[in-house]
Amino acid sequence: MFATTTPRSGRLCPWAILCAMTVTSLFVVTATDAAEPPLHGIEITPIVGYRTGGSFKDPVTQETLDLDGAPSYGLVINSDHDANTQWEFLYSHQDTGLQLGPSFSGNRQFDLDVDYLSAGGAYVWRDARVQPFISATLGIAYFAPKDSAYDSATRLQMQLAGGYKYFITRNIGLRLEARGYATMMNTDAAIFCGNGTCVARVQSSGFGQLEINAGL
Repeated sequence: MFATTTPRSGRLCPWAILCAMTVTSLFVVTATDAAEPPLHGIEITPIVGYRTGGSFKDPVTQETLDLDGAPSYGLVINSDHDANTQWEFLYSHQDTGLQLGPSFSGNRQFDLDVDYLSAGGAYVWRDARVQPFISATLGIAYFAPKDSAYDSATRLQMQLAGGYKYFITRNIGLRLEARGYATMMNTDAAIFCGNGTCVARVQSSGFGQLEINAGL
């Protein structure tokens, strides 16, 4: 049985979106049987959570540019492959800001959207109600400045996650997870450029964030 979710429209307050998704998730039904999970079942799980920040290093000024931690929300879709493995598809969004260093003139708060889109697999230890799982996925990270004058950035990223699924009824379950994101960055590369200037140059081979999620 499939579930429906409320599509995102416009730029709503993040807390309003989180509340709406929480209410919507109460009506989400998965296709997994808690006692004897069917093959080729599908789980559709809206998630809400909190994603930590991360940091970039500017090799010119030697300043550390910190990304704020902020709420996140998204959607996870799992499709059974066999008795213990699943395909996993994930989308996660965060509205956050990049704290610029003292050498940057003007407003030091650089508002930014961070989106992750990935696909991979999960291994599930099947049980009557509680199902521990681990997953690994590969995809893209999309960094989009709120100011349209600056260019967005797309990078390759990978994820590792682990958690538990607890089935309240045959078709309704609670998902709790921790998810780590690792984004590949070009060493000593300019990012978020526009109007003939760039916000910063990055001296890093990777960028990481940690996310804690809950969903139904």
